[in-house]
Amino acid sequence: MDLLSTGAFANMCNVTKKTLYFYEKKGLLKPAVVKDNGYRYYRIEQVDQMATIRLLEILGSSLDEVGDFFQLDDLAKRSRYLQEKEDAVKRQMRQLGRIRDSLNFYQDRLQDFVNLGTSKIAEEELDEEELELIKFQHGVALTPITYGPRYGGMVGDFEKPVITSFFKVVPKGEGNCIKPSGHYLYFYEEVDNDGVASGIVPALAKLQAAGPVVAPLFQEDFSSSVLGRSGSIVIKYSARLGEEG
Repeated sequence: MDLLSTGAFANMCNVTKKTLYFYEKKGLLKPAVVKDNGYRYYRIEQVDQMATIRLLEILGSSLDEVGDFFQLDDLAKRSRYLQEKEDAVKRQMRQLGRIRDSLNFYQDRLQDFVNLGTSKIAEEELDEEELELIKFQHGVALTPITYGPRYGGMVGDFEKPVITSFFKVVPKGEGNCIKPSGHYLYFYEEVDNDGVASGIVPALAKLQAAGPVVAPLFQEDFSSSVLGRSGSIVIKYSARLGEEG
């Protein structure tokens, strides 16, 4: 039987000798041989057990849970445990995907704001997006914590330019409204809290003067802290150009 010293086994597993002693103390990975002089030796086959311990730790298992896993003599129970961990990883991946999308959005929006500034009309071509619409309610505070990075208010009727719905951009299949693809006119405005409501009418007039836009008007909030604004709110106003545009 080929044996590896503690140092050689630790190097092979990319861990420290201290980690091996700790795992031994916890009963997770015991040396194959302990000599009278206290020297410990491991079999190369034990690398698989080390890999399993490290994997379960990465997946969020405590060392006690790792020990419980090794005590399971029913393969079906081991399979269920691993399936639970796989499901947790999938949830984490979805969450990380949302975080990545948020970072990309903030980076793109920040750069666009730097290039365009406030009050200047620009045109952009957008792909179709799904929105979740929530009926407008007075006293409801929209925040990126509850609504995600892309959210705001929507004016459904240009004849009555008031917010009729709150919206947030959601993944495909999760919305109750489609924001159509097309060319959109937009601009940024920096306002105080009172200006969020009072700015709708002049914003609509500004967009209508720039081109034949059609309802709805989107009043999209920007996370002002990203821009370093603490006493004001940055709003993106936008509306789609009609067929004449």
